Amino acid sequence: MRRCACLLAALLVIGNYAPASAQDNKKESSKKLPDGVYAVLCESLIEKDVLPLKDGEALAVHRHRYLKKDDKEPPRFLVVRPAPDVDLALASAPKAVKEGEEVVRILLKLQPKAATALERLTSDRLGRQVTIVVGGEVVTMHKIREVIKGGEVQITSCALGAANYLMEQLQARQRNK
Repeated sequence: MRRCACLLAALLVIGNYAPASAQDNKKESSKKLPDGVYAVLCESLIEKDVLPLKDGEALAVHRHRYLKKDDKEPPRFLVVRPAPDVDLALASAPKAVKEGEEVVRILLKLQPKAATALERLTSDRLGRQVTIVVGGEVVTMHKIREVIKGGEVQITSCALGAANYLMEQLQARQRNK
């Protein structure tokens, strides 16, 4: 009887510990990320491949929300830092390059502090991925192809809807300054 009671007590302790730990991890990963540019530290199509998160990491999910309905992509689970590597601090209004009604490129000029952070990020992570988060959600992901100096940025290769949405959000941020 005593052995059963000890086993039951051990199961209760372990049972209570495991879910609390999983809830803490989910709570940490479900916090809304601030707007900005993030280095992608790790990514996978399978959430459990990027878990558990370490201290100083957050989970972002790229749901490809802006693809056309026929273009299906599975969600990508991204590990990023909880704060952006580069704030979306614009020195001037963003400019859109359009083909028809669709934005195909966005031209940005960052404020000096953000420009310095972007140069450091693109230098340190050349050839790797970054993601742009707006409104707490991943809007686009991009491969860093070259070091970006001077804070003049050209964002290309977005899903068409993502570029339009990103442009609208950047314009709204600039108006609310």
